[in-house]
Amino acid sequence: MHSVFQRCLQPLTCLLVLLASTWPLAVQAQTSPAQASPAQTAGMYDAIPASAARQVTLGVLIFPGFEMLDAYGPMEMWGSLKHAPDRFWGEASDRVGIRLVTVAASKGAVPSNQGPKTVADFDYTNAPALDYLLVPGGIGAIPLVNDQATLSWLRAQAKNASLVMSVCNGASLLAAAGRRGGGGAPPHHPATTNKMAFKASTAPGPKVRWVASARWVDNGNIVTSSGVSAGMDMTVAVIARLYGQPLSNWVAQVTEYEPHSDPAWDPFAVKAGLVR
Repeated sequence: MHSVFQRCLQPLTCLLVLLASTWPLAVQAQTSPAQASPAQTAGMYDAIPASAARQVTLGVLIFPGFEMLDAYGPMEMWGSLKHAPDRFWGEASDRVGIRLVTVAASKGAVPSNQGPKTVADFDYTNAPALDYLLVPGGIGAIPLVNDQATLSWLRAQAKNASLVMSVCNGASLLAAAGRRGGGGAPPHHPATTNKMAFKASTAPGPKVRWVASARWVDNGNIVTSSGVSAGMDMTVAVIARLYGQPLSNWVAQVTEYEPHSDPAWDPFAVKAGLVR
């Protein structure tokens, strides 16, 4: 048995020695000037975030059955901004600290539609005043269009927030909240939502001007996006509008994401039969 083990171990040992001897060369090749110049990569990421000139609080509504990428895609983008060097903000005095918080009907672990749970930092009764509000979608949003506690909280927060965003059928919740007055998506305002479930998602907002073909719709302080992954495109675009294209380009680069920059790009509307 011992001799068999030794015969198995010897090739593995040789492989490890070979990898160890060639790894520095491989790293050097990957970072050679032919592939990436120091000007392109040096100083691109502040591991220790600099102090911000001002702070904003971005609250993300979560609920049982929320769609993970709806919430976490935009959260990744917003939460990464603290690592951007000052030059991407323009001036150090332009730097904004984004405080991300999660809010649910009850504090504690909230299961996503995919299964993993997210801890809600606050409930509706003790959530802080929000500067920005993000409402994801998911199958769990469907019953909430008639949940008065959720709609009341959305109306109160959206009324004072300078920016309200939704992903997928999160727009259904905004429409339902706005339908009852104050905040949310007011009547006749343009908005978009998930194209694979467009009819059901638009039903709570009969007076909203639903845009059938759009990756996202930017209506100033209310920005709505199409299904799931579209929330990342929306977020990159909103960051560009609020804080400048250099910072938007930076966050796309460090997250290795290639966003669609045209809000009218929407092949899913065609696949869903909403437009030709």
